[in-house]
Amino acid sequence: MLSAVIHAAWNLLGKSRKPSPAFFAVASLGAGGLLIPVMAAVLGRAGVLPGEFWWVLLGSGFCQMVYLASLARAYQQADVGVVYPIARALPVLMVATVSSLLGQGLPPLAWFGMGLVTVGCLLVPVVSFRRWRWQAYGQAGCLWALLAALGTAGYSVLDDRALLLMAGHFSPDMAPALVAFTYLGMQFLVTGAWLMLWCLHAAGRAQLRQSGADWRVALLTGIMMGGTYGLVLLAMSLTENVSYVVALRQLSIPVGVALGVWLLREPAHRPRLIGASLVCAGLVAVSLK
Repeated sequence: MLSAVIHAAWNLLGKSRKPSPAFFAVASLGAGGLLIPVMAAVLGRAGVLPGEFWWVLLGSGFCQMVYLASLARAYQQADVGVVYPIARALPVLMVATVSSLLGQGLPPLAWFGMGLVTVGCLLVPVVSFRRWRWQAYGQAGCLWALLAALGTAGYSVLDDRALLLMAGHFSPDMAPALVAFTYLGMQFLVTGAWLMLWCLHAAGRAQLRQSGADWRVALLTGIMMGGTYGLVLLAMSLTENVSYVVALRQLSIPVGVALGVWLLREPAHRPRLIGASLVCAGLVAVSLK
């Protein structure tokens, strides 16, 4: 639950600081830099990692860059209450659909949950049921949120592969959390490097100078980004049924919408509130499959 609140909070913090890819570049590089001592200690005890791992890490960082850059653009175009549920919920739907196409069947409860997620995401951008129009889904904020969701789905699949490749190159007594945090630090640094490439144009360099002046907030955002995942790892180590962890993580969706309404004074349209609630309920149903 704490992880869910932190995840919603760093999205709120990013939105409140006029987010840009440069802001997330500083956040990623700062958080990755803080994890360098952990990476040095853990990698010093590892065998030689295979070449495939480095390609997967590079691809994961690229997908993270797509996610963060698209998230920044989405928050420039739309409210947290619109962007956050779409970017947070759709990756679960995407990964589940791909798994089904690959022959990994899903139970009826999971399909029911994905249906709720779909309906909820369709309701989030709607201002009024009476004034509902298909054009609401063509707004730039929704399209950038969709691209952010694609990036999330991409790095989620690649991260799973990367951790699997790492697992065989450490002694059995190495704590899984240390391996995960080592990978997390490496991914932050690669993501930051990709985002720096994104910022090579003139506007990007100007954003970098602005974000550099605001480095304390960017670093805090990066720490929160890493902390939310670390808490998930801790929660998984304390329970035998990770479904509870997966379900509780989705509390970040209504929390994100509520914080946007409360702190950023975003409009609390009834369809938005109903949509966020349906997304949360659908994700819980999927996690309990």
